[in-house]
Amino acid sequence: MTFTVSAPGRICLFGEHQDYFGFPVLASAIDLRATIRCSTRSDTQVQLRLLDLDEQKTWDLKHLPSPAPHDHWLIALHLAQREGWLPQQGWDAEVTSEIPMQAGASSSSALLVAWCALIAHRFQAKRWDLAWIAQAAWRAEVEWFNQPGGMMDQAVCALGGTQSLSFAPEFQATHLSSPPGNWILFDSQQPKDTHGVLERAKHRRLELLEEWRAMEEWSWQSHRRRFPQHWSAEDRQLMSTTIENKIVSERGTLEARREQPSKQRLGSLLTEHHHWLSAGIQVSTDRIDGILKSALEAGALGGKINGSGGGGTGFVLCLDQDQDRVMEAIESASGVPIPIAIGAEGVRIEASAI
Repeated sequence: MTFTVSAPGRICLFGEHQDYFGFPVLASAIDLRATIRCSTRSDTQVQLRLLDLDEQKTWDLKHLPSPAPHDHWLIALHLAQREGWLPQQGWDAEVTSEIPMQAGASSSSALLVAWCALIAHRFQAKRWDLAWIAQAAWRAEVEWFNQPGGMMDQAVCALGGTQSLSFAPEFQATHLSSPPGNWILFDSQQPKDTHGVLERAKHRRLELLEEWRAMEEWSWQSHRRRFPQHWSAEDRQLMSTTIENKIVSERGTLEARREQPSKQRLGSLLTEHHHWLSAGIQVSTDRIDGILKSALEAGALGGKINGSGGGGTGFVLCLDQDQDRVMEAIESASGVPIPIAIGAEGVRIEASAI
């Protein structure tokens, strides 16, 4: 058996840094893909070559070692073994990716989605669909070691398209038409500070929310600005920003749901979203802010940081006639522009020539 499996990266259009509050998110798959080429072996060995990193991993399906918390390749094999969809015959796999690595565009989730699809496909008796693959990847990436995280990345990488994702009272993905316009992803060439960002943007805000919810008959609507008196100015800013972030994300999603969304309106809302992410919870960097400023001055309609932040990628929306000028502005501001199409196909498997 010889085949290729691939999955797309993603951008988060609206709802960045709010899925862990249970708020909806609007995200879209992009036409940059992670690809795994697989061929069958005659033994029980699995050999995985990460060509972009010049690394190789080898396991025996009969004697899998214990995985570490972030060894998602091996965790997925253990998950398949525990749930009864681990193949008995080994394989060779070669991995490449067009998605910027560790930059907020879901390169790791795309690879894991593709890896879970590969394992399930090799276990030929296993019937699976795209939603099942998304859930399997989430179980391997998040649930196995009880890591924090929602299912946004795995769902979009598996399902593809543009998805409106809700998390409460249960997870649900709704496919939408992809918003119009020319989209440009940019890599800031700064490594992400995921730990530092989550300490402030996630963990502290969840602590504040727990305190806030203890006030009388709490609700987002009736207590929007009635905060506990002992909160510091910084605490009040963090929660006020959370509210504004929620509001602009709702407005952005409503605009995207229109039969003919306004590119100008979408661009303006993306820029407003970025403002709250940058000034409010400080997940952006001076370089990313500078790249976005240069892109806007060159004609971009709007844009924002992408992913957890502290570095990594962002993206902008522009008109066709402005794309070249906007890309030049991104380069001049030390970013690497990458034209993308959104609403890309989800995980797919293709037969290869033997």
